[in-house]
Amino acid sequence: MKNTSLLLCSLLLGLSAAHAERADSFQKTVVRARDAAGELSRKVTTLTGNIEIQRGTLLIRAEHGVMTEDAQGYQHIVLSTKPGEAPVFFRQRRDGGQNVWMEGEALEVVYDEKAELVDLMDHAKVRRTTDGAVTDDVFGEHIIYNSREEQYQVTQLANRVTTGDRRGTMVLQPTRKDPLISPASATASTH
Repeated sequence: MKNTSLLLCSLLLGLSAAHAERADSFQKTVVRARDAAGELSRKVTTLTGNIEIQRGTLLIRAEHGVMTEDAQGYQHIVLSTKPGEAPVFFRQRRDGGQNVWMEGEALEVVYDEKAELVDLMDHAKVRRTTDGAVTDDVFGEHIIYNSREEQYQVTQLANRVTTGDRRGTMVLQPTRKDPLISPASATASTH
């Protein structure tokens, strides 16, 4: 099953050499929130309300968060939501085009700057878009997105009550177009 999931993830991400926007790694992080309380000696900041974190093209929105910084200056941010609030949302442009994005949402998201990981837990969704159109979707309990390598893994969360279908779902849009419905065919048939 694990090999099948990895194969499906590889298909979903395509065989192109596109990666998350490389320039994001060297951008400043801008954090906005309604309320923030920090402990400078421990490098821990608690954020609440309308949080927006931007690092280059990476954007994360949430209602609750705790941001820590390690000795090398890398940030680790845990973001969450409560019942009735919007899910945590992330979006990042991929290399390979101006309008090619990865985006997702979940009830809890952990952003690890050092590893360039976005860890989405509980009702997780990730989608790849090109020119505003969704090209692929993934849904599951737990999705780990590695923006450095442009890979992700879909798994079940441990210690969950097993009710209903807990499998991850991948929806892959066809890359080939039906030649009978292509714009060129429609134009040719009207003349």
